[in-house]
Amino acid sequence: MFDRIRKALQPTGLSPADKPVTNTEVVRWAAAQRLAIVAQAVDVHFDLGGELGGRPWRLECGASTRDYVRGLELRGRADVGADPDAAVMVLNRPLQEALEGNAYSAITDTLQTTVDARMPEEMRWLAMYEEVAWPELPASFRRHFAVVAERIETAQHWIHAPVVSQLLNAVEAGGQGDATSSAVRAESPLLLMLVRGKVYLRMEHTRRSLPEIAHATQVLLAAAQSAMQNVPPPSEGPERE
Repeated sequence: MFDRIRKALQPTGLSPADKPVTNTEVVRWAAAQRLAIVAQAVDVHFDLGGELGGRPWRLECGASTRDYVRGLELRGRADVGADPDAAVMVLNRPLQEALEGNAYSAITDTLQTTVDARMPEEMRWLAMYEEVAWPELPASFRRHFAVVAERIETAQHWIHAPVVSQLLNAVEAGGQGDATSSAVRAESPLLLMLVRGKVYLRMEHTRRSLPEIAHATQVLLAAAQSAMQNVPPPSEGPERE
């Protein structure tokens, strides 16, 4: 089912000169950040987390749970108590194009007329919801990312400047600070969702580097903070003009 996605998303990944981060280095970094961490027996497999505004968040690295992510996957989740009806997804353009193509193929190849509930949630959303944009989104962000939402107003409340900045850092900095790694990061799958009152992050751990882990943490926390502040449940929502 995901052959097209696998072929479309083929980052160069690690070069022979790259040295993957070790769990010892990750543990040392987490301790400096005052984050709880459980390192597994295999390097670059770990589970770390903490609290934001009294609410738990978690980032784990392990085997991919999506066929479009090759190798290791960084998965984040933050229980932010946001509006449970909010439905917004941000994904980078290469992943958007691959998922849309695969969703269309899955539907037409089986002569379906409705979205298959067995599809991953992100594929169903691309079929159900429209891409949205607004003038305040930087051109560089729109070039790298698509925002898909049930309501554009919810997306506007959530995707504030700190979230935009962290997402751009994740794809443009590449975790290594050079043009080659930036290109690799821009092509690697990256997905951020606000749904069921929680924020979810999914990205390929392409470089297997400490800066990439730090970027994933920063993206998750920026998105969680914005959801807590700007997309609360209706009874708690601030008055907006």
